[in-house]
Amino acid sequence: MSFKSKVEDLLRNYPPLFRFASRMYHKMHGSFRTLSPGAPGAIRKGFERVQQRDGSVDGDYYEFGLFRGYTFLQAWNHARELGLSNVNFYGFDSFEGLPPAEGIDQADGRFFEGQFACSREEVENNLAGEGVLLDKINLVEGYYEDSLTEELHSRFPFKPAAVVLLDCDYYSSTVTALKWMEPYIQVGTILLFDDWFSYGESNELGQQKAYQEFLDRHPEYRSEDLWEFENHGKGFELQAGT
Repeated sequence: MSFKSKVEDLLRNYPPLFRFASRMYHKMHGSFRTLSPGAPGAIRKGFERVQQRDGSVDGDYYEFGLFRGYTFLQAWNHARELGLSNVNFYGFDSFEGLPPAEGIDQADGRFFEGQFACSREEVENNLAGEGVLLDKINLVEGYYEDSLTEELHSRFPFKPAAVVLLDCDYYSSTVTALKWMEPYIQVGTILLFDDWFSYGESNELGQQKAYQEFLDRHPEYRSEDLWEFENHGKGFELQAGT
């Protein structure tokens, strides 16, 4: 366990202090970078897997939880480097940080309202400053319970999902994102859960619980383990159920 993780575990026993320390940390480390060092590489491996398997990538990239936009940028860069010109890019974020933690998302206090806030303007500036063409990407703003609507399905020319990054921290947000994604998830979709091990090996909390419920709703799929990635992530590929 890293020194930072040890300090976080200690401070969680004192929620107000933990929230203050978290805000100060992100303010002091406000550079354009990712909090998930393994996510960019996992995205690339996902694109490569689809490309090698099918000979091309016709599906789209979906990212839930952008923070400052660095991981989204790397997805864009990887697709260009791999020659994946048919991939559309969709990012979903409130741009106000996390909503209030409710129910099991209150667990140990590691996530809280307003955490990971970054304005849409700042995200767009970050992306444009690194060469992303803003008219070639699509950002959907709002808390998922409000923004992931039936009407949204007709607002963009969504295609089946090639790679999906779920970096939305909460169990409830992951459930909402997966349910909305159901029309686009298919056999062969790569699902990357950035917070898979946030609660260790427990399948009763967080993204592990949300994904198991998705699989229970969809016996037509089975899940193949792919790779783990820093700091708490794990990837899967959906296969046809038996």
